[in-house]
Amino acid sequence: MTGVNLAQPDVTIRLDRDGIIQDTIVSERIASETLRPWHGRRWAETVAQSALDKLRRMVQDALTTGVSAFTPIGQRFPSGLEMPLEYTAVSLGGDSGLIAIGRQYHVVSELESRLLATQKAMEQNHWKLRDVETRYNVIFNAAIDPVLLIEVDTLRIIDANPAANRTLGIGPNWNFLTEIAEIDRAPFLAMMDRAREYGQAPGVIVHLGAERRSWIVRTATVESVDAPSYLLYLTQVGSIDRLAETPHRPVCAPLISKLPDGFVIIDRDGTIREANTAFLDLIEAAGAEMVLGARLDRWLLSEGTGLATLLDLIRSHGSLKMLPATLNGEHGAATAVEISAGTEGNLIGMILRDVSRRLNSPSPATIEDSIRAALQSRRWATNQPNLPDAVDTATAIIERHYILEALDHAAGNRKAAAATIGLSRP
Repeated sequence: MTGVNLAQPDVTIRLDRDGIIQDTIVSERIASETLRPWHGRRWAETVAQSALDKLRRMVQDALTTGVSAFTPIGQRFPSGLEMPLEYTAVSLGGDSGLIAIGRQYHVVSELESRLLATQKAMEQNHWKLRDVETRYNVIFNAAIDPVLLIEVDTLRIIDANPAANRTLGIGPNWNFLTEIAEIDRAPFLAMMDRAREYGQAPGVIVHLGAERRSWIVRTATVESVDAPSYLLYLTQVGSIDRLAETPHRPVCAPLISKLPDGFVIIDRDGTIREANTAFLDLIEAAGAEMVLGARLDRWLLSEGTGLATLLDLIRSHGSLKMLPATLNGEHGAATAVEISAGTEGNLIGMILRDVSRRLNSPSPATIEDSIRAALQSRRWATNQPNLPDAVDTATAIIERHYILEALDHAAGNRKAAAATIGLSRP
């Protein structure tokens, strides 16, 4: 039935008030049948004997009420074919007679099946939407941090959860931009533009309310039937500091900030709570406000696993050692790193060591090739082998390799590298 209009009648008959056929039309589905021999005959003469009573009632109903109910009629065609059709008759008014419209049973059945399937799908979608709406309302209202839904164009608050009312004192129909300190409005609007373009954006720090408290604001766009909107999630900066501290030992922020390797603290959901300068350099971030409150998997690509699997490994074993991964920077740089991690309470601390130089350093086979090439070059230059020169050349290449490797392990600290390989001078 592909390409055929199922709503098109199979047979259309124009009758006068006495039931005499004046004209006929057949559909493509039964185009092989010609109905011209019917013209001038009574319609009752073209149907099965058992259908005469139903035919008379249908015609009478159409002349009386204007339209009849659908009625199954056994239709006999001039070719001798008898086909069950479902007819309805419609009065044309006055002396214009009426029109009988007939469709094959299986077509009507297919239309009914499609209608029922569509109705069932609509009901299922309705309950799915109700379920999503219920979950959204539960999460929205139960969130301990402020959550806002605002209009894209006007930044007017459409909805605010109880935490927003309680901690910020704001609610629906407020203009959120007016609550932000003027100095923070440009970065905030830039973040909103980025979210509008990409669907989400890293958070920024803004100062809200009369007391101008510091909040990290993250946003994502939400598509709706009427118009797109922004979903804002706010976390107070002070609460992050408290969360990052354990009851027995506070995080040593000054020491962490000076580590040469990247260091981040994330929660059990993978949200970044603290990051040092080395990590910001690895991901090419301009400042901490770009990463605090964002998920680590925005930049982290673990080889063979996602962040969820990585977190499961840490939860299962309590720690992680030298897992290879890649950090993707904001400006396109990709850096190979090794991850070591440990947990404390609900927080996970991760060290991300840049190993790109180590991966690019010569392997032992490459060292041999380098020595061989250097000796070959020197022999061609002097036209004769010279054992002392060959030893000096090989020694210099090997020494350079191990110095570079030691510098890499010592993160560029030449004194520490010299101590590692036993040199007397840095």
